[in-house]
Amino acid sequence: MGKVTFVVDFEDGKEPVVGAGTGILGGQLVSVAWRDLINDQAVSVDVELPSANDEVLLFDANGEGWVIGWRSMWMAMGQRETGEWEWSFQLDGLKHEDVRITHWASIPVEPAPAGEQESSHD
Repeated sequence: MGKVTFVVDFEDGKEPVVGAGTGILGGQLVSVAWRDLINDQAVSVDVELPSANDEVLLFDANGEGWVIGWRSMWMAMGQRETGEWEWSFQLDGLKHEDVRITHWASIPVEPAPAGEQESSHD
């Protein structure tokens, strides 16, 4: 199955209503992001934080560069979120207090193993 990515500008408030059954030029909508995923892949943490406990790429301006990590929420009794959180990392020894995370990005989908990749021309 071939896939095509479009990035379309709409005036604020005039974005179309879309759903799982929305047809696009003879195909069917698979996913929607309400931002430019082509040119806006890295998101400033001053603008938006990643969802809690979702592994993402994090940029440490203190020198580590891009690392895999997530926002660990602090929980109170009864598994209630306290509103407090800290960065956690896949790298052993990297601590929240040692980094200055400025940006994050979704981790790309892993490529298919060699020989299982779809043809670029269907």
